[in-house]
Amino acid sequence: MLIPDVEPGIALCDVLVMHYDRLAAQLARQLGCPHLAIECLHDAWLRLNENAADASVRNPLAYIRRVACNLATDRLRSSRPWQYASDADVELDGLADPAPGPALIAEMRSDVMAVERALQRLPRRHRAVLMALRFDEMSRQEVADRYRLSLRNVDTALRQALDRCRA
Repeated sequence: MLIPDVEPGIALCDVLVMHYDRLAAQLARQLGCPHLAIECLHDAWLRLNENAADASVRNPLAYIRRVACNLATDRLRSSRPWQYASDADVELDGLADPAPGPALIAEMRSDVMAVERALQRLPRRHRAVLMALRFDEMSRQEVADRYRLSLRNVDTALRQALDRCRA
């Protein structure tokens, strides 16, 4: 399909408007997407409206087609999905469930069972002091009064209990 030559002196925007349907059809065939062709022609019209290089263009239709093709290339390059892979990872992190997974739950249960076994192996006095201070949140003086121990003995029992649990 041949497009007739354009009269000299006509603004490029006017040439685009006069031959819009033909240019859109050519671009749609070339780009393989009519919507992209139409959007690029609109962008080309905006760009041509800004530039006043009408007098220096020998073949206005070819120039308009080239501007629209360049705009299409720019659009396609900017929408490459692999360029934004790191952004997608950030978005997916926001969608991730913050609750612990099965592996972490199993590990935590194992740790709790290990602490329970360590507590069962402690001597009765050490276990009682540790439980009162760490779980019941009693003060050292309250524990000393309850079990009739000195503060030094409370501290010693606690240290020995923690050392045995750690081992």
